[in-house]
Parts: sequence; structure tokens; C-alpha cells
Amino acid sequence: MLEIFDGFINAVASEFQIPFKKEDDGEYSALVEFEGGRHQKVLVSFEKDDQGDPMINYYSVICKLVDPSPEMFREALLMNTSLTYGAIALMDDDSLIMHQATFLKDLDPQRFIKSFLYVAAKADELEEQLIGEDLS
Repeated sequence: MLEIFDGFINAVASEFQIPFKKEDDGEYSALVEFEGGRHQKVLVSFEKDDQGDPMINYYSVICKLVDPSPEMFREALLMNTSLTYGAIALMDDDSLIMHQATFLKDLDPQRFIKSFLYVAAKADELEEQLIGEDLS
């Protein structure tokens, strides 16, 4: 299955001219640039869901929580209700991320790129809104 994932990423990279980099852990990453000099790193990985179906996961770090308050968590959860795709989530290292997952079998390059760019754009928007800086 990993060969199919690798092939899919290479096909998308070629079609959309996205310079994906394969990380040591098997994830792919790419930097998406926005107007105004802002940019956002998106990571893409292959996993299986609870039933063993192949999934593609996208995520981008919004910010690292240094001293999170209950109000910040409340605000992030409220933001989840307005998202078209994906969700805001917390990683083990206290990073707040924008996350999206889709089934590999249902994925075509257009759907992939739409989710990929949405995660990048929304993470960048939230990063600017929450901390006012461009960290990625």
C-alpha cells in the first residue's frame, strides 16, 4: 500500500508542481506560499483507519501552546464548528494543528489538492489570528 501512496504523491507533485519532500518517518511535507510573504508547511502521511482502510492524513501546525488557557481550548473548539473540512486538534507535543483525513481509495488528485490547500490556508489563517506571526 505504501507504494500506491508514494506513487499518488509523486503524481500529484508532478501535476500540480508541488515540491514534496519525503521525511525520514515516511511523511511527505510541502511548503505552501501565500500572498504577503506568509507560508505554511503541510505534512501528509499514510495510515489505516480502525477497520484497516487506507487513509491519507494532512496536518499543519498552527502554533505551539506555551501556556494554554481553558479559554484558548474553548475558542479552538468553537472554531471547529465553522470549518468546512477537517478539525483543529492538539498533538502530544502541545502543538495546535489543522487536521484532515480522507480515504485513499476515494481520492483523486483534485480532491487531494483541495484538501491539501484548505489545510494550509486555514492553518495559516488561524496562526495569524491566534498569534499574529508567521511561524511555519
